[in-house]
Amino acid sequence: MVPLLERRVTMVQESSEATFLVIQRTNFVERMTIRFLKQPSVRKIKLDKFGAYAIKQMEFQRNVNQISEAMSEHFGEEAEPALPRLVKFLEILEVHDWIIWDDEEEK
Repeated sequence: MVPLLERRVTMVQESSEATFLVIQRTNFVERMTIRFLKQPSVRKIKLDKFGAYAIKQMEFQRNVNQISEAMSEHFGEEAEPALPRLVKFLEILEVHDWIIWDDEEEK
């Protein structure tokens, strides 16, 4: 399975140290809070270096195993245990509906 960012989610790198996920707030309740309570129209989630690297790998449409191997290669021992760490990160993204899954067998 290949994780992909949902279309309302983008990654923004503001500096070499600060990388964020920017999530557009688009559902009905969020739109009402934006309009009447003057809430921000986007949410910004700061990523650590492992999360930012994983998101960059997702842009190349790599599957979970390929992303894990790339993290291990790039960060070495610092990323270990890479696969469980990546799986937990993807679980968090999935719970918030910030990623979708593409079946690589369709290609």
